[in-house]
Amino acid sequence: SGGSSRPVIRRTEDPDVQLTLPQLNVRPRNGRMLRRDYTFDHFVVGNNSDFAYMAALSLASQKKPSHNSLLLFSPPGMGKSHLAQAAGHQILSHFPNERVFYITAEDFTNEMVMAFKRNSIDEFKNKYRSCCDVLLLEDIHMLSGRTRTQEELALTLDDLNENGKKIIYSSSIQLSKIPKMSEHLKSRISLSLISEIEPPDFKTRVKILRHKARDKALRVPSEVIEFMASELKQNVRILESGLIGVTTKSC
Repeated sequence: SGGSSRPVIRRTEDPDVQLTLPQLNVRPRNGRMLRRDYTFDHFVVGNNSDFAYMAALSLASQKKPSHNSLLLFSPPGMGKSHLAQAAGHQILSHFPNERVFYITAEDFTNEMVMAFKRNSIDEFKNKYRSCCDVLLLEDIHMLSGRTRTQEELALTLDDLNENGKKIIYSSSIQLSKIPKMSEHLKSRISLSLISEIEPPDFKTRVKILRHKARDKALRVPSEVIEFMASELKQNVRILESGLIGVTTKSC
């Protein structure tokens, strides 16, 4: 209106662009679904995340990796869940007989409480200690102050570590700074390879926006991409929300 012009965002008709299906999920042996688009191929690697990416990929791709456990640490929205689930996808693809459990610390706590209520705690212990080959455990900072859960998890981790099982943890708080967490549990988790994911720099933010625009079959002008990358610095979720917002307003 008023004769002003603005960059136009269009749907691309390129038949070679393969669209992701984020609503389709893959279920591991136990726990939550794995998002279909949370794979290593869909993770945009930058200087902020290259070590975490390689560590997760190495652990997931090898039958017996040199480090069998990994702790991914970052503020929310930096890609911890993406890498954890990508590892799950990779393991299920390369080693389909592996029993992969993908859960949050809250899930583990709730399941343990229900096991006590139903007098089935031995079954619960056996499930995690004897029937799990890969444990993807998100949000361990949520265990703060949960003494009973921490005790049970530490004993479970002892068994898994002794048997060479793979474990990937994620946390939004540095392990040493999680309040009210037992030294027993901290010591078990600290045996892991620890990798911090930092906020993406401008170049990486541009890569992320272009990747997400391509996945959504959008042709977004470079000046729009670069403007958004210069303004939206907090995390990857903010970038994706910004792209969706701009796309919606341009329609």
